[in-house]
Amino acid sequence: MSSHHTAIAPLPRPTVYTGLAVGLVAVSSSAVLATYVIGDPPVLRLALGIAFWRCFGGAVALAPFAWRVHRSHPIDRVTASALLASGAFLSVHFALFLGSLAFTTVGSSTTLATASPIFVALGGIWFLQERPTRRTWIGMGVTTLGAFAIGAADLADLELGPRALLGDVMAFGSALAVTGYLLIGRGVRARVHATTYSAVVYAAAAVLLLVVGVATGTPLSGYSGGQWAAIVGIIVGPQLLGHTVFNTLMSTVPATLISIVVLAEPVAATILAWIFLEQLPASLFWFAAPIVIVGVGIASIRPRRPVS
Repeated sequence: MSSHHTAIAPLPRPTVYTGLAVGLVAVSSSAVLATYVIGDPPVLRLALGIAFWRCFGGAVALAPFAWRVHRSHPIDRVTASALLASGAFLSVHFALFLGSLAFTTVGSSTTLATASPIFVALGGIWFLQERPTRRTWIGMGVTTLGAFAIGAADLADLELGPRALLGDVMAFGSALAVTGYLLIGRGVRARVHATTYSAVVYAAAAVLLLVVGVATGTPLSGYSGGQWAAIVGIIVGPQLLGHTVFNTLMSTVPATLISIVVLAEPVAATILAWIFLEQLPASLFWFAAPIVIVGVGIASIRPRRPVS
């Protein structure tokens, strides 16, 4: 009997583009919902609780589907180890990103947290032998320029001081952490079913976050009805319709493309923060936002090649 893995079939182009759009809108709601749970004045430890429930809820929701496909798409020890490592990176990403929201604005946090394309592109070259195209590099540069312009304008306008600097460092650290998650995902998703990958990674992240949460006395219950509703929204939206959709697409598209599309998150997140949290964007936002969108378009919309 052959021990080779069953290959995961590539997804059709319309499915890929639809998934990228749905995933982007879903992840963009994360910061606003989390900021609501963390409260005003913010309670930093609640961020770790949100991270745990986000990963735990996603794992539980996907477990039945992962179990169903396990027999046709089994995983070996090496792959399982990679999934656990991916979960570790994801847990650090969520803890730092959600924690940063206690110190800085949604616009600044999401901008720096989604600044991973540079690291993903470099890591893809070194570890996955991926060679970003010229269009990808141009799109990455344009999008990164626009995203950082949003963050710079946000900080300059609101003058949050040292607290904002700490939040920015945490958000940038979360970008480094998610790079490992994306690169491992790209490396194993070609041979691991999306539901299995997501369920195992989320479960691993949840276990790590639970250990840290218990050790630090993080409250994992006792939330208000509104806070629980926001947490459920984070599980359904950013986690299942966001990260899980991106995990599914990783079998077809490069990790660099996923990270560049996600870099448009600051635009949508800042608009949502404006509407629901009354965090008005700086005037430069309206100049920088189109730059981000144009950069994503350059990197992700490629001309069709004739079939030979």
